[in-house]
Amino acid sequence: MAPPAQPTINPRHFLVMATVSGLLLATTVLLWVFDVVPFEVFIAVVAALMVGQAVTVTLLLKGARERASRAGRNPGGASTLGPDSPGARYGYDPMGDIGRDGRR
Repeated sequence: MAPPAQPTINPRHFLVMATVSGLLLATTVLLWVFDVVPFEVFIAVVAALMVGQAVTVTLLLKGARERASRAGRNPGGASTLGPDSPGARYGYDPMGDIGRDGRR
């Protein structure tokens, strides 16, 4: 039996998350430095960004784990040929009339 696939996360997702968070943080810092927003709003935005990043990373990991668990399965469901085919349960073998040499 093959070892389970390791969950992998697309690095672009982290890049997008870092870019968006960085822009929001830079904007908030500038607004706070120029006394447009009070310190409490600055802290609230920083906390919201931290929570948002934690939730995003958690969802990305969950999706990666689900993709990794599906990697071991057949992508199209059960095979239409062979012992695991749906017809095999009813005694039908679509390859039954083909000989060992591959001819009918």
